[in-house]
Amino acid sequence: MKSILLGLCMVCANLMGYAQDNPLPKLDLGLFSTDHKQIDTSAHAIVLHEHGRTELEVIEANRGLMVVTKVFVRKKILDKDGVDAANIEIPLYKYGSDMEYVREIKGKTLNFEKGNLQTDELKKEAIFTDKVSPYSEKLKFTLPNIKDNSIIEYSYTIISPAVRTFRSWYFQSEYPVLHSEYVAVIPSTFEYNVNLKGYYPLADQKSSVLNKHFVLNGVRQDCSRMTYIMKNVPAFKEEDYMLAPVNFISSINFELRTYFDPSGPHTNYAKKWSDIDMDLMQEKDFGGQIKNKGAFKDILPGIIEGKDNKLDIAKSIYYYLQKNIVWNDFLGKFAENGIKKALETKKGNIADINLGLVAALNAAEVEAYPVIISTRNNGIPSYIFPVMTDFNAVICMAKIDGKDYLLDASKKFLPFGELSLSSINDRGRVIFSKNQSDWVTLANAVPSKKSYNIMAKLDSTGKMKGTIRAQYNGLDALIKRSEIDSYNTFEEYEEKLVEGVSSIRLMSSKVENLEEVEKSLIEVMEFEMDMRDNYRGDNFILNPIMYDRTTNNPFKLDERNYPVDLGAPQIEVFNINISVPVGFNLSNKPKDSAMTLPENSAKYTFRSIFDNNILLLQQTTTLNKAIFTPEEYFHLKEFFSRIIQQQMTDFQFKKI
Repeated sequence: MKSILLGLCMVCANLMGYAQDNPLPKLDLGLFSTDHKQIDTSAHAIVLHEHGRTELEVIEANRGLMVVTKVFVRKKILDKDGVDAANIEIPLYKYGSDMEYVREIKGKTLNFEKGNLQTDELKKEAIFTDKVSPYSEKLKFTLPNIKDNSIIEYSYTIISPAVRTFRSWYFQSEYPVLHSEYVAVIPSTFEYNVNLKGYYPLADQKSSVLNKHFVLNGVRQDCSRMTYIMKNVPAFKEEDYMLAPVNFISSINFELRTYFDPSGPHTNYAKKWSDIDMDLMQEKDFGGQIKNKGAFKDILPGIIEGKDNKLDIAKSIYYYLQKNIVWNDFLGKFAENGIKKALETKKGNIADINLGLVAALNAAEVEAYPVIISTRNNGIPSYIFPVMTDFNAVICMAKIDGKDYLLDASKKFLPFGELSLSSINDRGRVIFSKNQSDWVTLANAVPSKKSYNIMAKLDSTGKMKGTIRAQYNGLDALIKRSEIDSYNTFEEYEEKLVEGVSSIRLMSSKVENLEEVEKSLIEVMEFEMDMRDNYRGDNFILNPIMYDRTTNNPFKLDERNYPVDLGAPQIEVFNINISVPVGFNLSNKPKDSAMTLPENSAKYTFRSIFDNNILLLQQTTTLNKAIFTPEEYFHLKEFFSRIIQQQMTDFQFKKI
């Protein structure tokens, strides 16, 4: 990935001198008839032109300096499947007590039919806002009268208090982009770090000076006008096993470094990690919670009673908090209500629970520290310079008998020492003290494993009866337990399970160790299967991998510029034993197969034996590492393609 660090003098600017006219080029009617599908045959819409401009303005209603970003977009809907491109969502965030807001929303749909240009304006009632959390909202609107080859235009202005971090501008989206242009107007008294992410280069970069453009406290300042342009940017295509798209999409991002006060000393905002360590540990909703050992004074003796080693003590505390405080689905680095109230109400955000876990472990004389993380869908935190806004959650590290354990007591069914997939996102920062912290790799040592043991008997009438015994470990066990728990009753889960396996008829099922998370989760299913359609006179065919067979390759791109991230090594095992009617011989079968990728990063074996009317089959797929590089992508894609081909070949039997 290209990562360009640029030093720029930038900041606050008012809107003086900013042309209020739409910066989009004059509409060319030829765009309606141009075949834009040639650019990307899989695209259902295309961004023809987009323009963004960020300045700062002193807004009296907000009593302060605000970041003002104006956005103008023109898109073309290529076919009926592109209607989603007319559904616009603008995320808004809360900074302190101030929430971002949007004004000057305009939009229209243009259709050119029978030589006439028809315009449908965006109606006010089509604009609404959804509250996502106490800290974020989402403004939405939909452009009207969308047809094939409609062109839509819309614009809006975002007002944000986030002077220290300008809103990122994304040159790339889920649709191809022909022209994306971003302008930042930068007063001379501010210096920002500017980071260009992604795999595509700028088509052009310009700079100019706006003399006496910005006014602050009655003093006029010069500003730099920086323009960044990308052209013909391919659509970003998401695929299985990837981190958040924000890590890879071509974008430009800002972080305030220094403010030079014209009448005084400069202020350095680009803090070192030691500064952040100090700030966190002095914050009552972070460091204050870690010190609150008194919250556990009365309950701790009962929690650890009978435990004589630190690992057992730590596990008792971990599982107590996991079972007695329900996560309210809110993330955050800072406690929302505090561990004391979370214990009373039995509810809290992720920081309430995990900062409380640190405090409880320390109270029991188990060495523990908080670890700030960025969850998987939030993006990888920057290593170039500390950016606190990169982190949106906190977990715990316990050091026991020379071993480090990463813990997250907020996640139901998560075993001690394992992380959920949402927390496995490259690295986190463990805060040891007010002046010491370090990076820690977020990973699970336990592989994600599924094992299927299938025993069945096929009778002479074509009916098969048998048992499927599925065993889950690691992330697979967590996912399966969470799936079962999402239903009101186990009977509801069974009903959905039956609907999901149309090829076989499930007669009954049961689950073992649902609550005992350190044991394998086991699911046993009795089934029947009508095989009469598989008979052809004196012959019949059989595909033994009848449950949870891989039928679609998760890797479809011709080229992938970002890693395949599985979250953990993966193992899948099938052991199959099928008894066939007496009087049949095996006439044809898939060849035994074995594949290994370079450096033993992945391995596949397929072996079968037919003896004494019993077909024995073993298939094992092993991915020995959690992350595969873009250079390994083609091999991994081909690996799964060959597995699917192997599994599609039937066993053929002939009557003696």
